[in-house]
Amino acid sequence: MGANFHRGGRRRGTATILFTLLLPTVLIPLVGLAIDASRMYIVQAKLSGAVDGAALGAGRLLGTTANTTEIAGEFLNANYPSGFWGTTNLTPNIQYTKTFIMNKISVSATVNVPLMFMWLFGGRSSAVAASAVATRKETRVELVIDRSGTMDELSSVKQLAAQFTEAFIPGYDEMGLVVYSNSGVVGYPTTRPYNYSPTSAGGPDSSFETEPSGGCCDMLDMIGDIGGGGFTNMSDGLALAYLELQKANHRDQDPTRLNAIVLFTDGFPNAVSIYANNPSSNALKSSSNCTNNPATAGSLPAQMATQIVGWAGGGPGVTGAPSGLYFLASSDSNTTTYWMQYAKVSNKYPDQSIGSGNLKTAVAGCADLGASTPNLGDLSQIPTTDYWGDSTNDGTAYKSSTSYSGQTYTSTSPNIANNVGIAGWNATDTAGQRILNDTNLNVTIYVIGYSGSGGNPDTYLLKRLANTKDSSNYSTSWQVGQYVPASDQDGLAQAFQAVAASILRLAQ
Repeated sequence: MGANFHRGGRRRGTATILFTLLLPTVLIPLVGLAIDASRMYIVQAKLSGAVDGAALGAGRLLGTTANTTEIAGEFLNANYPSGFWGTTNLTPNIQYTKTFIMNKISVSATVNVPLMFMWLFGGRSSAVAASAVATRKETRVELVIDRSGTMDELSSVKQLAAQFTEAFIPGYDEMGLVVYSNSGVVGYPTTRPYNYSPTSAGGPDSSFETEPSGGCCDMLDMIGDIGGGGFTNMSDGLALAYLELQKANHRDQDPTRLNAIVLFTDGFPNAVSIYANNPSSNALKSSSNCTNNPATAGSLPAQMATQIVGWAGGGPGVTGAPSGLYFLASSDSNTTTYWMQYAKVSNKYPDQSIGSGNLKTAVAGCADLGASTPNLGDLSQIPTTDYWGDSTNDGTAYKSSTSYSGQTYTSTSPNIANNVGIAGWNATDTAGQRILNDTNLNVTIYVIGYSGSGGNPDTYLLKRLANTKDSSNYSTSWQVGQYVPASDQDGLAQAFQAVAASILRLAQ
């Protein structure tokens, strides 16, 4: 019994001696390493947050006249307190770079962390480093606003559109404005008469918040002047927006800009622009007495290309007669301010009947198109392409839309309102594909669909326009845009903010 006790006591003594030997050589360094590593981790997190904040804070001013390197330094010093956890020698390195492609600010910093235990193994401190980068690409944005008669929240939309515009930097970013109802009109720039050539002057510019000397107006003025009313010719608005981007690209010769169309709508297409007497695809009846009918005119007739096919109203499936032809607002000689305010000051639709306006001679001799209450009786069909060359009868995608689901399009029955609506749907869909297919501009389309106050946006179509990954025609060859739905005013504000944030994205 004594022998067993002796052996047990001897084992405990050996363990105690072994622990005593290991304490200064192994365990204390391990504990010290854990403590110093924790301190360094805390400092690293704080320094990284300060560097990130400096890059983002200064990055929001990239492209302005602000001294971004100085501002980045101020952000860094404000976010990393002097002597944090005993650290010393904060050393920043801030670089601002402007290239043809983008503006970039790079922020990095090092700081020395005092070692509490690990100095026993060499060195009184250890350096911790962090870095961040913010970039700001030059943007070119065309804002396209639906101002049709169903737009009950137009005043809110105008306010949000102005705030959206102010999110971009004058002198750096380029902004333009198109509004549409029966037809589209370029609201900014304000040059009139409108030139349809993609190589002509115009397009979004960087002076969008600058009042012209001796003239009118900047983009914010034009947004404030928008009056509402009329039908929904979405394809016309998109076609004008695309043309404006082409003009700006031709002017700048800058292929690196981010080109974007931001489309706002609360409805679905129910109108389309046509070239009614195009000699190569004449839509007039051969029996029509229109003076400018290619079937009977002895020479090339005057173009009836400044027309709108609209419909009398109601929802999809309406079989009543359309409302006739109207001339395009973009082709009229009145000022841009006139067209922005037209509905507001005259309590009429923003487009006049071609039978009573300044283009009345274009429909001379027409029994129906030139009548005081015009209809489409002189037409034998809806042209296979709209005024811009976009197909009005391409495919059957409209049959799956939320507006014209399962219905049948018959182009040879132009006096049925539903066919006019579907022609407009097809033209809008084709316009979107034409824009997205342009590998020179690489346009990204952002869409806000508003369903509040009786709005009825065609989600199926709008996702196709934006090329969202859940759209029915998603293509990896096109820029992926964004569709943001909104059902009330708060949602509408959030939608505009979300789109602005996507375009102005700052990459770290």
